[in-house]
Amino acid sequence: MVHSYHCHGHAFQIVESGPVHKNSSIPAKRFRGRQPMRRDTITLAANRYVRLRIKADNPGVWFQHCHQEQHSYSGLAFTLIEAPDVMQRTLRVPQEMIEFCRILGHPTRGNSAGRAGSDMTGIKPPLAITGTANSIPDTR
Repeated sequence: MVHSYHCHGHAFQIVESGPVHKNSSIPAKRFRGRQPMRRDTITLAANRYVRLRIKADNPGVWFQHCHQEQHSYSGLAFTLIEAPDVMQRTLRVPQEMIEFCRILGHPTRGNSAGRAGSDMTGIKPPLAITGTANSIPDTR
């Protein structure tokens, strides 16, 4: 199985690639040089790993995922939350989104748990939206 892994918000450099199992006959490969190739997508075969380098200079919440949708649903996806302190100072959430969060009972201040800093106690599980667009509350 091959995974096409995509990184939003950044171009990464591939530093190393190799087999997951140490007894593999395929050796790991380290990419040398001052400027490894930059990209935002890589193809990764099953039972292999890659070590990536990113420059964390783009504050935001960035989705990282396998391009095969069923794999994203299975857990081959995550969000990279970069510089949350900078985001809290510089980004502005549109009022319509704040109102939508209030309707759903989600905090509208602080971090995703509604607390300061990295205190995540009391965080609610993510909202599971299924079905059609009609299952989302109408905020008009």
